[in-house]
Amino acid sequence: MTKKSERQLTIKVASTDLDALCSSLSTEPFPCTVDGGRVSVKIESISTVDIRARWNTVMRALIGADEALQTIHSIEL
Repeated sequence: MTKKSERQLTIKVASTDLDALCSSLSTEPFPCTVDGGRVSVKIESISTVDIRARWNTVMRALIGADEALQTIHSIEL
């Protein structure tokens, strides 16, 4: 039996709101860390299709969090 190799993808995002962006992924099964001024998210899966779906999930969460943070920062001014 052939074992499929695992694929992985790491997304790194620079931001001034690192903790908030990482918190936006707290309900997702992906490890999210804050290191060196960046949020790092590691996605692993056996299939390329699943990696793509997980990428979309992470990006939607990060975009939503970024938009919310921009709104909050514009109100503070």
